[in-house]
Amino acid sequence: MAMTSRVAVVGAGISGLATAHELRCAGVEAVVLEAGDRAGGKIDSTRIGGVSVDTGPDGFVARDTAAAQLCRRLGLGSELVSPASRGAFVWVNGRLRPLPARSVLGVPWTADALRGTGIVSQAAANRLAVGLAQSTDPLPGDASVGEALRPRVGDEVFERLIDPLLGGINAGSADEMSIEACAPRLYEAVRTAGPLGAALEQVAASQGGDGHPRSPPPVFQSVRGGVTRIVDALADELGDTVSLSTPVQSLRRAASSGDRRWRMTTADGDVDADGVVLACPAWEAARLLEPLAPEAAEILGEIEYSDVVMAVFAIPSARLTRPLDGSGFLVPRNQGLLTTACSWASAKWRHYHHDDLAVLRVSAGRTDDRRWLDLSEDDLITTLASELAETSMISAPDATQRRFEVRITPWLRSLPQYRPGHRQRVAAVDACLAAETPGLVATGAALRGVGLPACIHAARQAATAVTGST
Repeated sequence: MAMTSRVAVVGAGISGLATAHELRCAGVEAVVLEAGDRAGGKIDSTRIGGVSVDTGPDGFVARDTAAAQLCRRLGLGSELVSPASRGAFVWVNGRLRPLPARSVLGVPWTADALRGTGIVSQAAANRLAVGLAQSTDPLPGDASVGEALRPRVGDEVFERLIDPLLGGINAGSADEMSIEACAPRLYEAVRTAGPLGAALEQVAASQGGDGHPRSPPPVFQSVRGGVTRIVDALADELGDTVSLSTPVQSLRRAASSGDRRWRMTTADGDVDADGVVLACPAWEAARLLEPLAPEAAEILGEIEYSDVVMAVFAIPSARLTRPLDGSGFLVPRNQGLLTTACSWASAKWRHYHHDDLAVLRVSAGRTDDRRWLDLSEDDLITTLASELAETSMISAPDATQRRFEVRITPWLRSLPQYRPGHRQRVAAVDACLAAETPGLVATGAALRGVGLPACIHAARQAATAVTGST
């Protein structure tokens, strides 16, 4: 591809910014068109208690090095940090109970890890022991996480461990999630012939996370000061090639633009480019593609998103009723709370530590639980604060008197839901675009993973694909 070639990237979330970065590193001119008034997409922060706190993702999986590598390229390598606390809890039957260490995405590979914890009944632990030891046929293809694991581990373990963890990450129901796309490590285990327990232990060992007490590597990483620093660094590097408040109204093949093959119409005028990367939400990509590649547009338009909310609390440390001796806790849906998870941010990350304040990030909302949308901001704060008291985090009087700071960040249509067969549908989108719109590719969280490393990997693939097809 010639050095003067030009690619337009639609969307300035992490996927779009990382794509533009990759193109720039390859010597290709990139222009980024963002409909919103800031870059970063679902990566953002708020100022509270004297510190800047992430209101979207606050870290990324360390096992996949893509995000850490990008940080080093951006000059943030020395700023990479690991969690200051290990371990997490689950709220079950009126108590916070430690999650078992020896597990893969919430699935223990030994029933002894659950006995006596109070997370599940003795009968459920016995049921799990049978399921882990029993040889089963390997899963022949993709399925929902529930379809693949409920028969193997039992309903109680599934609903109190697996669904809170995967449902919390994706703000959905594990009974409806693709195990191949949402939980590839579990997918690897259930595709192995033989006992599930042995397969899980093998998967954990291969990833360096066998749960033994010999200082296992950290699961997550972040950047000192918060994940938002990554998108800030990308935006600073890209400079005025990023155009904010510039929604793309239409996309079409350019009829008379010299060597340019694509034309995007915006309120500020037309933008011509040799190639296009759609790094915007799936419904927006579907709108732009409908006249060009209707089959791909239909697939993208059917991707469901969840609505969630993040409430950041800055609470005087003296008001806490228990130590922050972990990274936070999960709440199973059958426990009746609006809260889905609470991250003890000031204990989890040293850059949020404050001698006099505890920073807590409280999440609510799932695809099948939209109650928070019916509450005013005051009522939402009151409800979540009351649940912090109910879960023994703060005293009840402080929950009602609200002697603390709170920042509310709603994330509407924020987390795409991967249903069984998701990867096959994404492959169909790729094939449609390659055949019908050469020089145009799609990427982003709706397609190949919601975490930062997955989005960055996909951005690299998109940059390679668009330059190879123009």
